[in-house]
Amino acid sequence: MDNILETINKSGLRLLEPLTLSETYEIIVKEAIRLVDAAYGSLTLISGDKFSQVYSTLPITVKRRKKGFTYKALKSRKILIVNTEKTDGFLKLYPDYQNLGIKSVVLIPLFYKKEAIGVLAINSFRSEHFNKRELDILQLFGSFATLAIRKNQLYDEVKKALEIRDLFISMAAHELRTPLTSVNGYIQLLRSKQTNSNTPESRWIEQLYGESLRMTSLVNELLEINRIRSGKLNFILKECHVGQLIRKIENDLKVSYPNRKFVIEDQTGDRSDLVIGDSDKISQALFNLVENAIKFSPESTPVVMNLKNKSGNLIVQVKDKGVGIPKKDLDLIFRAFQQGEHSREGLGLGLYLVNNIVENLRGNIKISSKINKGTTVEVIFPQART
Repeated sequence: MDNILETINKSGLRLLEPLTLSETYEIIVKEAIRLVDAAYGSLTLISGDKFSQVYSTLPITVKRRKKGFTYKALKSRKILIVNTEKTDGFLKLYPDYQNLGIKSVVLIPLFYKKEAIGVLAINSFRSEHFNKRELDILQLFGSFATLAIRKNQLYDEVKKALEIRDLFISMAAHELRTPLTSVNGYIQLLRSKQTNSNTPESRWIEQLYGESLRMTSLVNELLEINRIRSGKLNFILKECHVGQLIRKIENDLKVSYPNRKFVIEDQTGDRSDLVIGDSDKISQALFNLVENAIKFSPESTPVVMNLKNKSGNLIVQVKDKGVGIPKKDLDLIFRAFQQGEHSREGLGLGLYLVNNIVENLRGNIKISSKINKGTTVEVIFPQART
């Protein structure tokens, strides 16, 4: 028994490699043939009441009948051995088997839990080829094969679902952009007519203005996600003074969040704050970090942006005294469409975008957080040589 398990394990290990469905089918058939020193093999899958041969080493095409031997093996849920010479009518139905010299066929039904997956058929030139040891090997290997098929089928389904999702997001974002531009234009026109006004209408317009900016930001994030995944997120590299970018971000945020306090701690002194990067992308990344800090910290607490040099790197820290992030969520927050348990806004795209921008600029990002004490995000860029 130990030898059997060792033999099967070597074949099973091949199925653990990253494989496409077609590669999985090929390896299953060829390994099964090798395990019992057979002549040919084929793999037939079932979907509903339809059989589909997905891989075969037979030089002939075999039509699977609804009441044939493949069907019988699935119905019995047991290994079925067919002696082609002694089974009535077999060679009349399949004369090519006689021409090939095939004298025995073993059919191994494949089930995942209670669901029928298909049948693995192995052909031999010998009438009494499949003894108990070989049948045990094929039955155990069939379990490995079933798991490998189901794993790759599920992976393929998930991959297709994600592709459909990304296509929908991209199309929706592009379609939303045009009406949003019109809406924003009219809101800004109304806003300009309510300057220095403190009426209920002016407050409603301000609220509409804030929501329209948020919607525009979400749509732009969705478009950026699509560019990242299609490899079309372009970077224009040039010298950037990060200190200047931070001060501009502060000025922009003061307009959107007039009641928030922002603190800039520039510790670079007489050392340079220069990096080689895309100024727009760096600004976008830092803006997202600061806005996150604003969203998840009390209005009475400041958001601190710290700039310093260390070991040939320029480091930007964004600190808040907010709700914090649970330790179990720290590894998830840089993934697309992932949010921590305290997050209630957005689609979970901001930090995913930040991470991609920083990585593309050969930088690094670190995050530390304590519940109800705050979060510090540290972005590290290689400092430009002056």
